[in-house]
Amino acid sequence: MAADAIMKNRTSQGAVAWATALITFPYVALPLYFIFGRQKFEGYVKGRQLKVNDLAPVVGKLADQAPEFRAELGDNQERYVALERLAYMPFTHSNSTRLLIDGEETFSAIFSGIESAENYIIAQYYIIKDDNIGNEFRQRLIRKARSGVRVLLLYDEIGCLKLPSSYIQSLRDAGVEVHAFRSNRKRANRFQLNFRNHRKLVLVDGRNAYIGGLNVGDEYLGRNPKFGHWRDTHLEVTGPAVQCLQIAFLEDWYSSVNQIPELEWTPATAANENRNTLILPTGPADKFETCSLFFLHCINRAYQRIWISSPYFVPDAPS
Repeated sequence: MAADAIMKNRTSQGAVAWATALITFPYVALPLYFIFGRQKFEGYVKGRQLKVNDLAPVVGKLADQAPEFRAELGDNQERYVALERLAYMPFTHSNSTRLLIDGEETFSAIFSGIESAENYIIAQYYIIKDDNIGNEFRQRLIRKARSGVRVLLLYDEIGCLKLPSSYIQSLRDAGVEVHAFRSNRKRANRFQLNFRNHRKLVLVDGRNAYIGGLNVGDEYLGRNPKFGHWRDTHLEVTGPAVQCLQIAFLEDWYSSVNQIPELEWTPATAANENRNTLILPTGPADKFETCSLFFLHCINRAYQRIWISSPYFVPDAPS
């Protein structure tokens, strides 16, 4: 097992720590290694890639529309070609983006988008709380589902571990299609808790999308006395980039539910802005280290300034 840790661990620090512990304290370290030490999730990665291949016909529908909305970046084309290759999608023009700077602004925009839905709502969250804002979110989805709008909700089974089953059942009773994201259903991997789906997304009718850092919980509005106030950031997107976001959701949904829902794949231009936008989803099943390569590329290609804002700073070797 020490040799296995050295050969397969993602970082040198982790490999040394596991190997030392396994040799020095085998009776303690061996059970822990079986539960927490295997980090590559080969079975999930292979299964995920096969699922993604099944979506080729759907992606083809979007690809047919892509040339019309592909952004001409001019002199900047060379700077961004690597990002397009990482995303397997082009920059698109005719998008509008609005920064939502706190919880009040974010949930106001999301709830307004939900109320405007005529055909479908898709939502995906790592954490949903059974609190004031969580119940408002639930009631709005229930009202739209009962009015005939199709509602799809994907939640992470570990992030929502404390979410009561009654919360989920009330949504299902109203006609909302609710499913949990699971990284691997095999018994051998049931304790591997460190691979989660942290995406936060609400998308309406293939026309408006809301993405960013806010889960559904009162703490994101500064209402939790334990945490006090903090500020997180969300983004409202309209335009062809919304269809690219649908692809990211569809991969997660199909991987978990084995179902391909009918969605709107014809892009629409934003009414009041013409912003070039790239959607670049990242995850551990990617062929490359997409997220790290994205940040390193942006830093290396910067001409004038680099601004970084993050709640986490855990640098690895490339950092």
